Formats: sequence, C-alpha cells, structure tokens
Amino acid sequence: MLKVRLLLLLAFSFASFSSFAQLQGVFGLKAGASSSITAQEGVTPYISRYKTAFHLGGIYRLRYQRFVAQPELLLSVKGGSFKRTAPTQQVIRNNYNYISLPVLLGWIPTEGLVLQAGPEFSYALNTPNGPGKKQDTGIAVGAHYDFLDMAEKFSLHLRYIYGLNNVSANPIVEHRNRTFQVSIVYNFYKKGK
Repeated sequence: MLKVRLLLLLAFSFASFSSFAQLQGVFGLKAGASSSITAQEGVTPYISRYKTAFHLGGIYRLRYQRFVAQPELLLSVKGGSFKRTAPTQQVIRNNYNYISLPVLLGWIPTEGLVLQAGPEFSYALNTPNGPGKKQDTGIAVGAHYDFLDMAEKFSLHLRYIYGLNNVSANPIVEHRNRTFQVSIVYNFYKKGK
C-alpha cells in the first residue's frame, strides 16, 4: 500500500511539474493612444465629444498552451468634452487621470493573435478637477497581435473599455467612461511557442 501511495505521489508531482514547466511568462512595457468619451444619460444640454489622450504602464503575460492571463498596471487619461450650442456656445473638457488595473483572460486562435476580455478596475488620481466618483469599473474587450519578427519583442494591442460605474456627482445626469485604446508593447523576454 505504501508503494502505491508513493507511486501516486510521484505521478502527481510529475504531472504538476510538467504543467508548471509549460507556463510561459513575459513582462512588457505598454504605451499608446486612447480615444475616450464620457457617455451621458439623463437630461443635459451638452453633447459628448471624443478626446485623444495617452496611456502607459506595464504588463505581465502568463501563457499556458492556448490560454493567456494578462494583468496590467496603467496610467491612463479618460474623459472627453461636452459641447453646448444654445443659448451660448460652451465647451467643457474633462481630463480624468486614472491608475487602471485590467485583468484579462485570453485565447490564442492562431499563433500571434490573442483575443482577450476581462474587468478593468480604475482609481481617479485628480480630485479637484476629476470625476465626481473616484472608482470606476469597466469591461475590457480586445485583441493583440504579436509581431512574428526574429526577436519577437513587439505586440500591437487594440481594446475597447466599457465603463460600468456612474462617475458623476450630479444626481440627474450619469456619466460613464468609454475608451478605445491602441498600444504598442515591448516584451522584455522572448516569447515561447
């Protein structure tokens, strides 16, 4: 009986070690452009407009076979502008600076292409001119393509973030962040196949 237990323990240990050995991790630096809008719901004389800003930060990608887990830590600017034409013309620009933590899960349909989705948790840094509420949670959906160059150091990321939380302090108007992102990632280590 002891031999059977020892054999099962060895088999389990070998299987666990084999699975762990198949994990591939890589760190990267990410930078890119964002196009964001503050979507409005409720009675308001303003029309929302997109604004272009930046985002930058770091990522860690952990791959197991055709699946990927990718947490990121980003500094991003969200917001937009509001335009009113009547009775007088007025433009209000919002620059909301956030620390964002997207936690994405992905699937690799073909080598080089990764489809991803997951939550994004954000915290506003600018209080006086920032959003009415500091916390923002959203759903991020996107894809990234690993350039299959010889060094395999760069990736192109495309993403849409749909903000779920009302970030307005005004009780009659709700504001939610909506953001498109295009990013380049520099990967520090060669990605395995």
